[in-house]
Amino acid sequence: MKKMKHKLFSTALVTSLVFAGLPALHSNAASNVRPGFDPKKVGGKLVRSSFSDAVSLTPLNSSDSASIDIMGRIFDGLLNTNDKGAPVPDLATSWKYDKSSLTYTFTLRKGVKWHDGVPFTAQDVKWSYDVYMNPKAHNNYSSLFDSIKSTSAPNDYTFVIKLKQKDVLFLENSVAAIPIFSKHQYKNGVDDYNNSNKIHRNPIGTGPFKFKEWKTNERIVIDANKDYFDGRPYLDEIITKVLPDANVEALNLINGDIDFVQSVTPGLKSQVAKDKDVQMKSYDQGRFDFIGFNEATKPFNNENFRKALAYGLDRKAIVSKVMLGTAYLASGPMHPKIPQNNPDVKALPYDVNKAMDYLDKAGYKKKGDVLYDPDGKPVTLEFAYNNGNKVRQSIALVAQQNWGKLGIKVTPRAYEWSIFLDKYAKGELDCFALGWSGYDANVDHYQFFHSSGIPTAANPGLSNRNRVNDPNIDRMLEQYKQEEDRNKRNKIYQQLHKYMSDHEILIWTYHPKSTMAYNKDLQGIKTSLGTIWYNVEDWYWKNPSKHK
Repeated sequence: MKKMKHKLFSTALVTSLVFAGLPALHSNAASNVRPGFDPKKVGGKLVRSSFSDAVSLTPLNSSDSASIDIMGRIFDGLLNTNDKGAPVPDLATSWKYDKSSLTYTFTLRKGVKWHDGVPFTAQDVKWSYDVYMNPKAHNNYSSLFDSIKSTSAPNDYTFVIKLKQKDVLFLENSVAAIPIFSKHQYKNGVDDYNNSNKIHRNPIGTGPFKFKEWKTNERIVIDANKDYFDGRPYLDEIITKVLPDANVEALNLINGDIDFVQSVTPGLKSQVAKDKDVQMKSYDQGRFDFIGFNEATKPFNNENFRKALAYGLDRKAIVSKVMLGTAYLASGPMHPKIPQNNPDVKALPYDVNKAMDYLDKAGYKKKGDVLYDPDGKPVTLEFAYNNGNKVRQSIALVAQQNWGKLGIKVTPRAYEWSIFLDKYAKGELDCFALGWSGYDANVDHYQFFHSSGIPTAANPGLSNRNRVNDPNIDRMLEQYKQEEDRNKRNKIYQQLHKYMSDHEILIWTYHPKSTMAYNKDLQGIKTSLGTIWYNVEDWYWKNPSKHK
């Protein structure tokens, strides 16, 4: 079962060992079938929805889920992870690790072809890693490569990675998260990777689905790879239809114009549930939602100001009234169902008086209904969210009302997704509602919180766009990656959880309990904490002929 790991944002927002591989599957041929394959399930197209169009389908070149959800179906990594989070073969059939030299050696699958028919070799893997690791590459996930000292391809079916330091989750959180792209498509290396819009919009992978078409702000279509080495997917085609908002999405589902909604807005669930042709299914996501800001700039570089905003926001009301109880109240970045969560850390309560105390410590004074900063200027904030996201719009309105009691004038503003992401990367947003998704019990928050992930002029797409720059956080993130004892490793993140809550690094809001909704004839859906697309190759229509 495929599960390309995703450590990324979601559009709701978002957009992630043993050292012996399993036996190799058959070489790439149309007759390949995976265990349990039923030819009667083959056929039909699936129409799914997204609030936002993709930004780029070039691997690791974008961090939004609108892009990642599609890109992840087109490309493969050297390894994958199973439902327990353990690494399993993908483009590599086996691997070995030499602890003394910190060296991994991967044996690659023979007979695999790119979607355009060109054979896959270790030269593609070497080229991919070289481009990703080039300091000029616009690689949003460059921290995945921080532990790598060198790579080599001694022959067409062997790839070697030598580490410069120990990284105990390197296979699960790096190798399994790195898609491999073709050397022949990226002939100009980093220049093509960064700048070729033709390539960004016309990807060639080895994965279970092939790219077919992209009509901007309308739809993206991918077709089944009938020659996939692990056996073709049951579905013939997946169409991602771009819709303006959650209300239109629900109406399209009820009318039968789309087949699958990844997460129904809580306020629309009762309406959708009335449709006898729709099935609903709840699931947990490895995700935390938050209110963020650029911590490198005033006033957000002041911990007392951040704590004032946190105490001044009624997060229980967000969970109960906006999410209608379909979320866990968050106290930090660790999902309550993973062992790295610290159950002793509780979310800060809504307390206007404490909020005013912290504002006073930060040098702010309230006169009448207006809060003034230490320079005597009225405090105003723009609260940004992605257009069409009704939940985030509601959170912005809660913040406007709550923080208004502190004397802060808050102006909610919706941005088109690509504009929002650009401003977020540049640090141009005051505060905003977002989420970070795609993690499981192998969680590694390094790229999102380590200071090395702060965007630069050379690489503006790095993931630490909140500009968190704290040596204590850096130290714990680094220790976590090197601690071999799982229990000790979990305790490091529990300490990190407490530290981030104590210093209110972000305003933690909730971990969603999402509900998907889909045509009741769609079968075979399984999810994991890390991704809803865990086994999309095994999704099928009960009667494929009705869904051509």
